[in-house]
Amino acid sequence: MSERPFLKKNYFTEFLWVVGFILVFILIKTSFLGFFLIPSTSMLPNIIPGDRVMLNKLSYGLWLPFVKSPLIRWKSPDRGDVLFFNSPNSNETFVKRVIGIPGDTVSFHKGIVTINGEQVSQSYLGNSPYRYYQNSLIIEENKDLHLEPHLILMSDEPGKTYFESGTFLVPPKKVFVLGDNRDSSVDSRVFGFVDEDALYGKAIFVLFSTTGDTGLFPEFRTDRFFKQIN
Repeated sequence: MSERPFLKKNYFTEFLWVVGFILVFILIKTSFLGFFLIPSTSMLPNIIPGDRVMLNKLSYGLWLPFVKSPLIRWKSPDRGDVLFFNSPNSNETFVKRVIGIPGDTVSFHKGIVTINGEQVSQSYLGNSPYRYYQNSLIIEENKDLHLEPHLILMSDEPGKTYFESGTFLVPPKKVFVLGDNRDSSVDSRVFGFVDEDALYGKAIFVLFSTTGDTGLFPEFRTDRFFKQIN
């Protein structure tokens, strides 16, 4: 008879531990870190299909569980940030690179990007393991304009580019985003500016990556373990 209260207390303690663990897990996933599987080629050559990308949800503000906008926002994105956000036209989660911040004028002409009247520099890098995607050239872009250098893909056929021309003035509390695979990306050229409150967080590194094999034991790309995203 004396053991029953002890057993009840023990079960209750274990129940509290389980509930506490679940709440902590939800809080971490919602407010601190995120984990996304990349299904498309829109961010080649920096992020490839099969990558599992970690993002820092505290980069721009504090999110709470089951809330659609941040409780507090303490920082706006910088040019060059790779971030996850909710698409303005659907419930899909996208990953793109910030090219324009509030007040910027972003222009395109035959694949060349101009920010506030300054042409973004580009240089061809030659052979690459990702060259076979979309018959594209791999190019290093943005060595200036306070934007970290990063790689992009563009068509290697002269005069053929996804977006020939256009000019966009970025309004307050919005950003203009592009995919690094310029000729195979649905981004701000299509759906417009992205609200800062729709940003989930900043991509920080590839946790691991697998090939397209959907079997029980997928093939891992060992060269992409913990690969930093530039």
